Amino acid sequence: MLVALAFGISFLLPVLLVFLELVGVVSPQWLSKNRRYSLFLIFLFAAIITPSSDPYTMTAMAVPMYLLYEAAIIIGRLAKRGQKTS
Repeated sequence: MLVALAFGISFLLPVLLVFLELVGVVSPQWLSKNRRYSLFLIFLFAAIITPSSDPYTMTAMAVPMYLLYEAAIIIGRLAKRGQKTS
């Protein structure tokens, strides 16, 4: 049950990032520039939150989180482009 809860909470990352982009706290350019640090932090978070010590569970959580991080950058860029044309 803890693993399912951890996966559910961790996959809310892009929702939080898109919200922060729309509010103006972070920009897609800033997220792109700090991609290396966020990759490290995502893997660190996955290592801490997963209850087992095997690397497969950690990777199963970290890879989708990173892909969702990239998706949040793309969504933020599209939202900024939509605001400029309006």
